[in-house]
Amino acid sequence: MFKNVNGINMYYEEKGNGIPLVFIHGLGENADSWKYQIDAFSKDFRTIAMDLRGHHRSDDGDDFITMEIYADDVIGLMDKLKIDKAHFVGLSMGGLICQEMTKKYQDRMISMTLSDAAGFYPEPMCTSGLEERLDRIDTKEMSEIGEAIGKAACKANVDKKILDEAIKMFQLNRQKPYRQATFSTLKADYRDIHKDIKIPTYITVGELDPVTPIEFSVYLKEHIKNSRMKIVPDASHLSKMDNYSEYNKALYDFLISFK
Repeated sequence: MFKNVNGINMYYEEKGNGIPLVFIHGLGENADSWKYQIDAFSKDFRTIAMDLRGHHRSDDGDDFITMEIYADDVIGLMDKLKIDKAHFVGLSMGGLICQEMTKKYQDRMISMTLSDAAGFYPEPMCTSGLEERLDRIDTKEMSEIGEAIGKAACKANVDKKILDEAIKMFQLNRQKPYRQATFSTLKADYRDIHKDIKIPTYITVGELDPVTPIEFSVYLKEHIKNSRMKIVPDASHLSKMDNYSEYNKALYDFLISFK
């Protein structure tokens, strides 16, 4: 389904009834990456997942992509769907978007779950590391980049079906918006707002995550007051996919406390 949100056609999927539960994907992903959660949580919640602007079926838009634009788009979709408040779950870049949303939209958030996410990216990730990533985007085909990212984001012993899904998902990206989103992701820094976050916050991280390792989540746990943390066993950066059963169990344990 599509809605016109802030001047773009945004693709979204909606399933189930109950308290709204909004899933926000990571850099280079799309709504399909949440299918293992939608299947599980739509039994108890009204689940919504979207393709963020510049990703897969959604338009790119004319503006340079930033975390603020993404946050405005997510809330814009909520407005179109007449949703006042929701639980939000964001993985990786989606976790940055959740943190961005707390600046202006905290009153729209029942809770947020930050999965395999960072509050900021330290050097050299945000400097020379970013330059290397942008250079790869500028010089290589998305088919090659997508394969490399899919393999790096999943655990070594991941089921081949899941790995193939991840690789194909990342290969769908378009160079220009993917480059913009990469820049804005690695430059995001929310250290100055963590003290202002009042909503219940759940932090999950894959035990094997090399992209946003456990110490990134520990930092979030130590600086967001109303938060708790769970390490998802035998999972890597794409914990929602490469060990979705354990990820879903951890997320359900948090969300059920609101029932």
